[in-house]
Amino acid sequence: MSVPERYHQALAQPLESSPPREDPPPQPGLAVVPPALEETQARRLRKLRRPLPLWVRILVLLAGWIVVLVGIAGLVLPGPGTVTIVIGAAILSVASELAYEWMRKSLSRWPKIWDRVEGFRDGILDRLHEMLRRKR
Repeated sequence: MSVPERYHQALAQPLESSPPREDPPPQPGLAVVPPALEETQARRLRKLRRPLPLWVRILVLLAGWIVVLVGIAGLVLPGPGTVTIVIGAAILSVASELAYEWMRKSLSRWPKIWDRVEGFRDGILDRLHEMLRRKR
């Protein structure tokens, strides 16, 4: 039997129907809670914090980029390059929402590391807000 004959035989056979759906359709009135609800709650809590003044954000961005550059140098020189890059990105995420989203997406595969980075970031934010309150 040649290939075209087998192909035509396969096309001539009726297709099997898909098995019936086992889960019932959603009933009206019942709300399905999206899995990202915790994420939106965390985002709301972040937005509730008072934003940092511009001069503090510029200093934090500058410090974050310096640490990231030291981490990049640590990739080729002796030293913990990857860890330093992650710490620098965490510092950057204090002042930049874009950096925070990038960190969250890239570290979502490792929840324990993400929890530690988020704790480090929150600690930096708390210390900065505390320092700003003392100055006033």
